[in-house]
Amino acid sequence: MKGKIILSILLLLFISCKKVEENKRVDIKSAENDSVPKHGRIFFEYDKIDHYKNEIDSIYELTSNREISKLNNLKSEIVLGDKPKDLNDTEFFKSLEKIGYKKSEISQSKFEEINKIFVEKTVSQNLDYACPAVYRDILIFRKQNKTVGIAKICFECFKSQIIGTKANTENFGQNGDYEKLEEILKN
Repeated sequence: MKGKIILSILLLLFISCKKVEENKRVDIKSAENDSVPKHGRIFFEYDKIDHYKNEIDSIYELTSNREISKLNNLKSEIVLGDKPKDLNDTEFFKSLEKIGYKKSEISQSKFEEINKIFVEKTVSQNLDYACPAVYRDILIFRKQNKTVGIAKICFECFKSQIIGTKANTENFGQNGDYEKLEEILKN
């Protein structure tokens, strides 16, 4: 009798372990499918991108010099804060080079790769970092010389501020997109 009970228990354990293993396989396959991002609409329709780069080293210098001058305060608001709030902020555009940003134009040959980054995405995991953003890179998207979008990028903390689009920007930069964009802008 004891033998039959032990045999029954072992049989049940074997069957249940097999089902767990099958469930794990299904879960792994569905997780793999979830990790492939699904793409929606691109953020901007454009024909030109201006890249502004600032090689700021000291965040302390920015925060301590806010009170010294209007220009230093503006620099701090742009590099560390959320300025501009909209596409019509003329002070923002006029001041970029005055506060240390260097302007270059992105080659149209890179637009296809940039469109793969600046697009709505559905991802399974959204990573966020706790460090404060220092926006050293700013992309200004233009169509027929009119500004249609702005993207402020912090490559160190993987953060961004994107304005001018109706697309969902919540998952911007996921799945290695910050690294891809940084590489595109370097070359």
